[in-house]
Amino acid sequence: MAQALSPLYPQGNNAGNHHAVHPGSVQLHAQVLSHHNEPVVVVQPPVSRPRAPLPDPEPDYMCYSIFTTLCCCICLGAAALGYSKATRKANGAGQRAEAASNSQTALILNHVGVVVGFILLTLYMLDTFYFNGDLLPF
Repeated sequence: MAQALSPLYPQGNNAGNHHAVHPGSVQLHAQVLSHHNEPVVVVQPPVSRPRAPLPDPEPDYMCYSIFTTLCCCICLGAAALGYSKATRKANGAGQRAEAASNSQTALILNHVGVVVGFILLTLYMLDTFYFNGDLLPF
């Protein structure tokens, strides 16, 4: 009952000639034809396997980034928050190299933000208590 499918490109003398197959000479299997006798294209969806989260994820320093943003330096803390979020996303996607890079950048930004905040706080306190507000314009 099953019909043999003819090859799209015939073998032998006409193998290099792409015009050798005529549309009427191709026989389609009964399962390939729809109920209107029109050819149906069956496409298998691509296989994409998401990577599993890392078993020992890189630290994301999210709490440290929030502290830096709220208490020390808002600009550097906000940048550190972005890298902390990217670290979490990379950890969840199983991308260790990207997670490690983002984690290291977040840590450096947090350290610099705390130092900048400490320097600004020290300058403000010196200006307020030692110089009686004459040194800094704010």
